[in-house]
Amino acid sequence: MSYLAEGFANVDSTGNPEKFVDCLKLLMSLPYFQRYKHKTFDLLQLGEGDRVLEVGCGGGEDAIALADRVGATGRVVALDSSQEMLALANQHAAGLNLPVQFVLADAQNLPFADESFQAARVDRTLQHIREPRRAVAEMARVVAAGGRVVAMEPDWETFVVNSDDRALTRTMLNYWCDGFTSGWVGRYLPAYFTAAGLVNIEISPETLVIRELKLADKVFDLYATARRVQEAGRLDFQQAQGWLAGLEQLDREGQFFCAFTGFVVSGTKPQSPQ
Repeated sequence: MSYLAEGFANVDSTGNPEKFVDCLKLLMSLPYFQRYKHKTFDLLQLGEGDRVLEVGCGGGEDAIALADRVGATGRVVALDSSQEMLALANQHAAGLNLPVQFVLADAQNLPFADESFQAARVDRTLQHIREPRRAVAEMARVVAAGGRVVAMEPDWETFVVNSDDRALTRTMLNYWCDGFTSGWVGRYLPAYFTAAGLVNIEISPETLVIRELKLADKVFDLYATARRVQEAGRLDFQQAQGWLAGLEQLDREGQFFCAFTGFVVSGTKPQSPQ
């Protein structure tokens, strides 16, 4: 199960965790991801000595960046459901002497007391879990009054690829979207924040555009999607290969285009009434 849309939900069971590690490294190198990540860091409004929760830490790079913001007197607790990712995160943090702790935990059942943190952040993790609304509620629960909750999640129905065959393209992109446990989570984030009792909710769309097929395949698993759609019996070999050939032709002509939009949503936990 090394298909990117599905495998991040349970990296340790894929048999090929290196593919997912390599994918995260690639994403971290792209300006789009660097830009919106810094935006989410700023939205947390962290100060010296704050405690911050990172939900879904992956290789730990974001948790390490947050540790710089809270300083030696602060604390970053970063969780993941993957032992492989936690091992990588600990490796990245080794020797840095930063106030970071990596823990194995479930985002839908956070093992922390109420109001344990000044802020909580999640980045492209809710798309991989079954109850993202519950995860947001849990983040709000463990944040103190006046604290911040920030999320960035895609809505995979915003994924577009230019192709002359609309019907085939819709089949391919719908398959990719439906491969995620919660592929529509981006559009629901504001409602989840409201349901969790957060206020002063702000929403910002962040769109990634890729004009090279080789890079797009590394990010969006286009060739694997075509193969899996064929194996599922939703089209035949000639149709799958024809669709890919069309993308390759567009790429050679400098006309290839694909994009998707994620949504950065932030909110504040209100003060309790006196």
